[in-house]
Amino acid sequence: MSNSNFDENGVDDSGIHWLQYAAFVVAAFAIYFGWAFFNDAGFHHFSVKIFKFWNCNGYNALSYCVMRWRVDFYP
Repeated sequence: MSNSNFDENGVDDSGIHWLQYAAFVVAAFAIYFGWAFFNDAGFHHFSVKIFKFWNCNGYNALSYCVMRWRVDFYP
C-alpha cells in the first residue's frame, strides 16, 4: 500500500486531487439515484420505505420502526 500515484499533497501526475475523484463518484451516484427515484416505481417505493425507517427517532421503540418498514402504504 506504500506505492501510490499521489504526492504528499494528494495530487496525482495529471494535477487532480484525490477528493476531486471522490466528488465525481458522489455526483454520479446522486444523479443516478435522483433519476431512479423519479422514474422507477420500485426504487421509489424502496427509498420511501428507507426514509420512513430513518425517520424513527429515539422516542420510538425499534419495534415501531420495524412495523413502519413492514407496512405497505404511504403516510
